[in-house]
Amino acid sequence: MVSILCSAMVISVAACDEMVDPILDSDRQFTLWGTLDMNADVQQIRLIPIRGVLDVRLGPEPNVSVRSIDLDTGDTVTWSDSTKTFDNGNPVFLFYAELKIQPTHTYRIEIESPDLPFVTSAETTIPPIPFAEIFEEDVTSRTSPTGAIIVATQKIVWHGIGQNPHQIEQWYRFLEFGSFGFQDLLLSYVPPNEYRAGLNELDMNLDLRRQRDSVAKKLNLTQVRLVGLGQTITVLDGAFVPPGGVFDAELLAQPGTLSNVEFGFGFIGSVGRFSIEWVISDRSARILSYIPLSGAEKFEYGASDPGRRRAILSAHPWESN
Repeated sequence: MVSILCSAMVISVAACDEMVDPILDSDRQFTLWGTLDMNADVQQIRLIPIRGVLDVRLGPEPNVSVRSIDLDTGDTVTWSDSTKTFDNGNPVFLFYAELKIQPTHTYRIEIESPDLPFVTSAETTIPPIPFAEIFEEDVTSRTSPTGAIIVATQKIVWHGIGQNPHQIEQWYRFLEFGSFGFQDLLLSYVPPNEYRAGLNELDMNLDLRRQRDSVAKKLNLTQVRLVGLGQTITVLDGAFVPPGGVFDAELLAQPGTLSNVEFGFGFIGSVGRFSIEWVISDRSARILSYIPLSGAEKFEYGASDPGRRRAILSAHPWESN
């Protein structure tokens, strides 16, 4: 059976010219791909015309107008076109707009052409802005016959998250001796976490000792001062959920598997990246073998029980390269 299929494929390919008829009659007009980014001032989507025949040379730029509508306010923005080129010479049709999207608002992207009967469109609802609580770190050290035993944990709770984050990143910021710039180190360690859908909360417990071990593999801790810790979560809109909750490239490549486009294919979603930064006490830093920024020799706790600190949310933890 396999040999028969292979033979048929060879015959069909050999008989093909550059023009084939891959698409049956359909009301699908365009394929759209793009993500509205809460952290960006300029939004961008890619548009691919659906043609009646497949031409490997690709056709001219489509005659379309692209607009976005904030369905909460009615504000409409007309998008501009921009064409880029692949290495093989084929053009990529991009559309962009200077647009700062608003949390919890729903945006509708519309593609209209005087040559086509329908308006191709897609809608996405922007994630809300969450906030995080940082609990006081709990760092202790005791001696044993085999050496010092360090236990260092810290609790973080994110509130107001509509779904489990797509990504969690943990990073540290250092100041290198003899340098006036900061050095940010992203860890591969993902902290154990639990998303509570009913409360829209993400609860996690950091293992600061384990993170210290990861940092020490990449930096000489005697040559840098610890400035602070940080965490960034990436949150997608509620419709940006692949089948089975897994972004499987082979599965997503199947037409219509993940699509919210009317009279077309593809997907228009939205994303937000939210970051928090905080510091640990000089005492905790020294137990973990860091050199704290302040250089204080000791730290006195103001209370016997760990307290609670609420971090300030920042959309941009540091300048992008």
